[in-house]
Amino acid sequence: MKQVIFKKGKVVLEEVPAPKCSANNVLVETLYSLISSGTEMASLTFSKQPLLFKVLKYPTKLAKGLRLIKEHGVFETYKIVTGMLEAGVTPGYSLCGRVIEVGKNIKDIKVGDLVACAGANLASHAEIVSVPRNLVVEVPAEVSAEDAASTTIGAIALQGVRQADLRVGESAVVIGLGLLGQITSQILLASGVKVIGLEFSRARIKKAQENGLKFVFSPAHKNLINEVNRLTNFQGADATIITASNPNDNSIINQALSLTRKRGKVVVVGDIGLQIERLPWYEKEIDLKISTSYGPGRGDEEYENKGIDYPYAYVRWTENRNLAAYLELLKDKKINFSSLVEAKYQLEQASLAYQLLHSNKKPLAVLLAYAPQELETKISPKIELPELQKTEGKIEVGVIGIGNFCQVVHLPNLARLRNYYHLRGICTHDAVKAKYFANRYHANIATTDYQVLLNDPKINLIIITTRHNLHARMVIDALRAGKNVLVEKPLCLTFEELEEIKEVIKNPTIGYSPMLTVGFNRRFSPFLHAIKSEISDRHSPLVINYRMNALYFPPSHWTNTSEGGGRILGEACHIFNIFCYLTNSTATDIQAWGINPLDTFYLATDNFVVSLKFKDGSIANLTYTTEGSEQMPKELMEVYSEGSSFVLNDYKELVGYGTKVKMKTLNPKKGHLEELEELARALHQRKWLIPWEEIEETTRISLEADKQVRQK
Repeated sequence: MKQVIFKKGKVVLEEVPAPKCSANNVLVETLYSLISSGTEMASLTFSKQPLLFKVLKYPTKLAKGLRLIKEHGVFETYKIVTGMLEAGVTPGYSLCGRVIEVGKNIKDIKVGDLVACAGANLASHAEIVSVPRNLVVEVPAEVSAEDAASTTIGAIALQGVRQADLRVGESAVVIGLGLLGQITSQILLASGVKVIGLEFSRARIKKAQENGLKFVFSPAHKNLINEVNRLTNFQGADATIITASNPNDNSIINQALSLTRKRGKVVVVGDIGLQIERLPWYEKEIDLKISTSYGPGRGDEEYENKGIDYPYAYVRWTENRNLAAYLELLKDKKINFSSLVEAKYQLEQASLAYQLLHSNKKPLAVLLAYAPQELETKISPKIELPELQKTEGKIEVGVIGIGNFCQVVHLPNLARLRNYYHLRGICTHDAVKAKYFANRYHANIATTDYQVLLNDPKINLIIITTRHNLHARMVIDALRAGKNVLVEKPLCLTFEELEEIKEVIKNPTIGYSPMLTVGFNRRFSPFLHAIKSEISDRHSPLVINYRMNALYFPPSHWTNTSEGGGRILGEACHIFNIFCYLTNSTATDIQAWGINPLDTFYLATDNFVVSLKFKDGSIANLTYTTEGSEQMPKELMEVYSEGSSFVLNDYKELVGYGTKVKMKTLNPKKGHLEELEELARALHQRKWLIPWEEIEETTRISLEADKQVRQK
């Protein structure tokens, strides 16, 4: 399918794989999409800014970048971050189209329905989109597809009006009569509110007047306050809604104050400067409100992606209900959107559309139209790229999931080990990323459906780096397809899933058992190899202490939800595998305790101690916490064995006491590269990299420890 992408300040139309329809989504064939001149032109400009500017503009990204530097060094971090940004930006967030597939959890929408869709990176300028249920609304029969394409911007305007909470007969000033301001004004007029518009552009003033706005002034009018007072019974407006956009201008917010009555409201919808002059705001006791785009639910993972609605009685106007309400206004002819459309282009002419928006004409609304084609020509979930390198004798790899970890670790390492591996296919739900990383690493297949990789006869190794709740199902599917598997930890999230995987391994359906390994990379670290070598001829049990000073994640972070399963299953499993590796034994006793938190800030599943007794008599203890300082090294291990002691500090330094072992590296050596090297040798020798019994034992310990911490 074709999709518009911003790359380094340019508008590009690319062929990318069509998205896959997940359980809570609908798949939609786009008919019309709306270009948002404000938001999208800002994104287009931002896409050509230097890397340093982009990083400094977003402090959270800067913090993540500094952590990457700490882990991988400046040069590697630069390559990683540059690669992430070069994938491009997918603009668009408002469209109308026809449903072509419905997720299994959705019962109230059917194939063939005309729907309006919302959501940045979801309702983008693409021939096919996959959108969660709560960002989709059915279009009434009386509303045209062109008008319905404006539903998202309409919901944004409607949410701003709701924040103002005006009654019939009250007054409002709308600052900025761009597309958002025009629609806001029409909604207010339809609600019986006296509207006063502020706008510099004469063309936009004329357009607003044609749609019923009687009172419009320039923001630079020398008697503006007097004019507004005259129209509001000399009190000032009951509310001022700011739909203008200029993030560097702090005068707009303070002008809004001067036009608003005492104890009135100022509602910010557009992106403006917010440095207010305290004293006049204090004297007028004005409420300042920021409107959250489409309404309640925006950005809520549970609401948007999982389809869990808010109770109607408690949250009357969610973003989905705002979308539907705007369509009703269109249906009842209360909004004249078609009068605001000043240009229409075919998708193939997208670059011309953005040139027009960048010109002095600055049209209010521009639509992209999508030419009807045979659905089969644009619904393929994969695209094939030319083969640029020799692959004879190499292990053909398919990677499922291209999150940060895969981008930072696995893809660069596969490239380093190109003598062993050839990356044949990449699968991720983001079609643009799939295409970009396939091109960047010279893969032959970019897809949004992992079954495409499982069905490819050339691929003999599948690497799974998705979110944790997907691991077990994908592992089982890959093994049944006859593929060897490297799955990032954890292997699974339940005892039932572990038993199902075990059954597939012990009773393969294809005549032989493919190899399965889990990404317990630390055991392949040169530091761990050195310790293992030193204690290889021991006769007495080991004593091991391990401390993990982990980065704090809030309870809402995906790792703490059903997608991640928590830190015991997701990260502590690494350490349990180290214990199994060093002792070469199985656990006979597992005791786990979490903290008793006073509130929900620190979780018991993030702050716990696990003590293990092994069959060979060894004992091991893990202390895991997110309450520590980031300035402290993350990991410290002490191993005691027959007069020798080993201290491993953050996989950068190993000091032996009673032994000559001493190692030090500049960057952490956690075994990721060595793991892939060893895996290549294991595959060529047709032997398991980590014995299944040890994988099963590590997973069993993790599941039991997690169970105990949650129950105590």
